Amino acid sequence: MDWLALSGVGFFWKNTSGGFFDGKRMRKHTSSYAIRGTSDILGLTNGGRLIALEVKNELGSPSKEQIVFIKKVQQCGGLAGLVRSVDQTRELFLEWGLIDAE
Repeated sequence: MDWLALSGVGFFWKNTSGGFFDGKRMRKHTSSYAIRGTSDILGLTNGGRLIALEVKNELGSPSKEQIVFIKKVQQCGGLAGLVRSVDQTRELFLEWGLIDAE
């Protein structure tokens, strides 16, 4: 998140769509208004274009719903992808023309 904030590309936030665990009732609550598969980080470029970043570690793989969400964002003209590191995020931003090579 720090790199995104310093990139100058736009405005970004963590998207906590997974719900929360209620320790008293010992169950997970999710919002009935949430869209399944929504990316972990969402943002807007300075020009108003949506960015959706699904963040996984080196072993993680996206769910079917996450893949569908990424494809829908792309179909609607947004920028979306899977990233595993700051370096991969930077590479995507370069590919999308949002930053210049240093």
